[in-house]
Amino acid sequence: MKILYLLHFNAPMGGLHENVYDSAVFMKNRNHDVYVLLKEGDFQKRLEERGIKTIITDYKYISLTLKAVESTRINFDIIHTHPGPSRKAALHLSKRYNIPLIITYHGMWTDSLKLYIERVDAIVSVSEGVQDFVRSQVSTDSKKFHVIPNGFDPSIYSDLLTFDETQNNLKIGLFTRLDKDKEFILNIFKIALTHLQTKVDYKITVNIVGSGSLKEEFLEECRDILYSTPHEIQFYGWLTDNELKNAYLDCDIVIAPGRSVIESMASGKPTIAVGSKKYIGLIAYDNWIEGVYNNFGGYGNKFDDYVEGNIEADLDFLLDDKNNINLLGKFSHTIAHNYFNSEKIQEKLLSLYQILILGNTLKIRNEYNE
Repeated sequence: MKILYLLHFNAPMGGLHENVYDSAVFMKNRNHDVYVLLKEGDFQKRLEERGIKTIITDYKYISLTLKAVESTRINFDIIHTHPGPSRKAALHLSKRYNIPLIITYHGMWTDSLKLYIERVDAIVSVSEGVQDFVRSQVSTDSKKFHVIPNGFDPSIYSDLLTFDETQNNLKIGLFTRLDKDKEFILNIFKIALTHLQTKVDYKITVNIVGSGSLKEEFLEECRDILYSTPHEIQFYGWLTDNELKNAYLDCDIVIAPGRSVIESMASGKPTIAVGSKKYIGLIAYDNWIEGVYNNFGGYGNKFDDYVEGNIEADLDFLLDDKNNINLLGKFSHTIAHNYFNSEKIQEKLLSLYQILILGNTLKIRNEYNE
């Protein structure tokens, strides 16, 4: 099978990148011929280091983007794209060469799907909640919709470290992009830091993993909040694979959105889920289903949905009785390993590819016979 992935992005790293990376590596390991159409940079190099073929484009001009793909002279069997300029190129390629087309939606941006839904063969969402939202925007009972969530790599996220309840030093991690579209997460985190000013019986190290256009401003604000407390900020920037896993394992409590919640839970960490659109809270018995449904904060109304005092209460639940850190860590670990194993998730995606390709072959034969 010859697979073409298309994605356009501004940030050098993020959940979109990891979604494509997981699929591309899995498909290559299954001996399929995988190409990714993207701009030159760190992510492109990371793919090539794993043996994934890349096609370079900046998506600025559709004609040049199509030419870059056509110059490979590859007869692709399936095209898998994501919203944005990459979607436009994918629609052209799918129509011109009669190739089945899949598009994945990650949140509340549907990229005018209703204008081209008839030209798409499968519409994938990363959670049931995202799917319901996308459906509501196109007002259709189409059977093209599928849910294929983000996942964690079980070959990387297998360790489970137990928290030492007698220790007086704690590490709390924030894992997110530091960009404008994540501002709700950053504002909630600053509320959390303000609350930590009152926790002076032990030292808290705050690890910030991720980067973005708001990095300098955000770090300065965080350090100002913790000034004159025993606590400190450590900034790590972008991490991937084993370095990222070790960063999760190094934390006792994690605050994160989306797929970072899944990776944190797979690492056995009590996780406070706050996405770019909604605060879900500390993943526990009473909200984990909502978190799974919602892609851990992927859609919602930000502070209009937020109940004042929630982040403080979630932190107190863990910090005031440290036994809860291990209990919630094990709870999270169980959910992640039952619902979000990437190997099983990618098997489902592969099956969808195979069905669409065979269906397209039958469709072409039927049209020929007519």
